[in-house]
Amino acid sequence: MADRYESRARRARLKLAGIGVGVVAVLAVGGTLVVTLWGDDNSSGPGSPDAKASPSASSTASPGSSAMKEFTPATAPPIPLLKPTSNASGSIGTGFEHSNLGAVSAGVSYWEDLDLLDDVLARKQWKAIAAADSPGTVDQGVSEVRKVREGVGLPPSGGTPDGITFSTSVKAALGRSLDKTGDVVVVWLNYDRFATIRDKGADDNPLRDETTSLVLKWESGDWKVTTDPQWTAKVKGPHAYDPDSKYAWLDGWRQVSDD
Repeated sequence: MADRYESRARRARLKLAGIGVGVVAVLAVGGTLVVTLWGDDNSSGPGSPDAKASPSASSTASPGSSAMKEFTPATAPPIPLLKPTSNASGSIGTGFEHSNLGAVSAGVSYWEDLDLLDDVLARKQWKAIAAADSPGTVDQGVSEVRKVREGVGLPPSGGTPDGITFSTSVKAALGRSLDKTGDVVVVWLNYDRFATIRDKGADDNPLRDETTSLVLKWESGDWKVTTDPQWTAKVKGPHAYDPDSKYAWLDGWRQVSDD
């Protein structure tokens, strides 16, 4: 059965990379309040609540110092991510603290754990992490999964066939506040995505260095995905992620670690 879907699964990789893009589509516009969350000497000010809970890679050097300018995402210490403290209906990890680091940790965790082929499970997951102001987010997320299913020759609805798995690994993240309180955050993610087919092993041509974003808002004691236009319209894209670029580091990109 796995052989039947192997070539179709490969052709669908680009669609897999784009899952969520329609759900969390953002417009790059200028003139908005955008505060990098990792912090600088003013990280405890507006736009960065609970700053003490969020590590700052720039804390080892003052702004403008040569040491700070020499950092790159690859040479700076990775950001240790927080673990979810709850599991919504057994479908996806939830329960992240109300802090800068909590928002970024939630974004990474959601993106890595969202199911890519099981539309029933995907609906449970999206219901658990969608904000109340985005009623269409769940249906749109499920619709994207069904498009992928059809792209690999599966019925529109159903579970994942035996022997086919997909995994997502986020390598770096960047978080920025979209409001003065830090309760609405855009989290940019750089990631790889792999397919594994039983008896065939891992995909020899996986997706690498893809970039996407999630807009999260603090709601009902957790970080929720919002597609409300009042927030998505404020998103401005960062410099492209490059592990060896000091400009990427200065822009806020940090490698992440869940160890």
